[in-house]
Amino acid sequence: MSEGTADQLYLAIRLASLEAWLEKNEPVPFVVDDILIKFDDDRAVATLQVLSRLSRQTQVIFFTHHRHLPALAEKHLEAGELFTHRLNT
Repeated sequence: MSEGTADQLYLAIRLASLEAWLEKNEPVPFVVDDILIKFDDDRAVATLQVLSRLSRQTQVIFFTHHRHLPALAEKHLEAGELFTHRLNT
């Protein structure tokens, strides 16, 4: 199994666990840092859409230093589904 596939599998398990938790408990924030490093653009967009749907149930905080990922999110998510904050470096 490639590292990218392993990352995708691990994320799928984390998301399934969180969704099961949310069915019976209060929401907890889902905080992730650069989880899409090894994803191609198509898989990144699909994951961003899943995170967007998840954000309807709980807060999702997504950190990245890759400039193309917020651009993909802005292009492929509905208006109002994304809030970005860029740090000046």
